[in-house]
Amino acid sequence: MTHPTMLFDTTEHVLIAVHGREPPSDEDWELYMQAVISLPATCTRTLVVTAGGGPNAKQRASINDFVSKHTLTVAICTDALLVRQIGIALSWFNPRVRSFRGNDIAAALRYLEVNGPEAALVHHKVAKMRLEIDGRAPRTTR
Repeated sequence: MTHPTMLFDTTEHVLIAVHGREPPSDEDWELYMQAVISLPATCTRTLVVTAGGGPNAKQRASINDFVSKHTLTVAICTDALLVRQIGIALSWFNPRVRSFRGNDIAAALRYLEVNGPEAALVHHKVAKMRLEIDGRAPRTTR
């Protein structure tokens, strides 16, 4: 089994994506895009948490194509300069993209207007996926 370059999961309103330090593999990105395309109508917010990995130009084009037809509010949590620049470029196509410090998930969730039990669930899922992406916990999500 290969080590994942990104993991993702959902709550009722939020698609959560967690990246490690490396860019997503094309295989992982394709699985992610399939999930994005299949999102229920209630899931219009995306939280991205990354240790430095971010989509390449081809992958960014696929997400830009999707957001040209669908409204998504996106919060990107990272301390990586390159990913913050990717966030700026993505915001040219989707003005609802905003970047936050890597550990400031609480501020990102406020921006996404996610609170209460759903915010707690998002925090839990992010913590679990971070451990998985770092290889410190068994993989249970995709």
